[in-house]
Amino acid sequence: AKGNSETLNLGINTQITRKWLRTSWNTTGNFVRTDVHEPTRRAVCTGTCDPSLTDVELGPTVTKSEKVFVNSNFQRRVTESFFWKLAGGFERDKFAGLDSRSSAAAGVGYMWRNQDSSKTLQADVAATYTDQQEVVPDPTTEDSFAGVRFTVNGGYRFGDAKRSAYTSQLVVDENAQDTEDLRANWQNSLSVEMSRRFSLKLNVQFAYDKQPQLVELTLFRRNISGNLVETPTKFPARAKALDTSVSASIVVNFSPGGAASKPGSN
Repeated sequence: AKGNSETLNLGINTQITRKWLRTSWNTTGNFVRTDVHEPTRRAVCTGTCDPSLTDVELGPTVTKSEKVFVNSNFQRRVTESFFWKLAGGFERDKFAGLDSRSSAAAGVGYMWRNQDSSKTLQADVAATYTDQQEVVPDPTTEDSFAGVRFTVNGGYRFGDAKRSAYTSQLVVDENAQDTEDLRANWQNSLSVEMSRRFSLKLNVQFAYDKQPQLVELTLFRRNISGNLVETPTKFPARAKALDTSVSASIVVNFSPGGAASKPGSN
């Protein structure tokens, strides 16, 4: 938005998939950021503040939200249903008190699917190792710890050629060294095909952290008149435990080789 208000909203979602006979590799990533000028506009004067000499300018750019999430999974099927997997991930959400969190996981799982693979259900359990840095250091928590991850994936494909889909993924992470540190991420997506290249996608995500990070809040003082006055003091407080995100997007699909390519050449 530009004019009487200046706002920049940017969102990027990417999914890259590579499949072999019994092996698959999948990487997903998303980035969301919102910048605004605060105040939107301001009048600046010098000396006696003569209105005729006052300049109107934009306030400084302030970031209101920023989230980064990347996750990569390598999966190898031992049988038609049983598989082992390796995974790695990175996330950042400074407004929730998280400067960075890197994780690695290794585990096993089982997959159920019907004859045409239009309905799938997959569950796995993995051992994890996590290293994180907080915006406000919390002496009551560990920055590096081992844990356990439980993941459930479900999918249903429908429509012409089964190219429209509903998918749901629930990931629960438990800190083995501090069982109060429990995190869950539940993501639901509905993708409706408009053409072979384009589809419309609606995504709803719930991120829960039972032991959220600390964030710095500006301390305000209420004066005798009842008005709030900002002070230079910063006050540490817990971030909210639940984040909810809803997004709608146009998805562009790329498949090397196209429909006419030879089997196994994609």
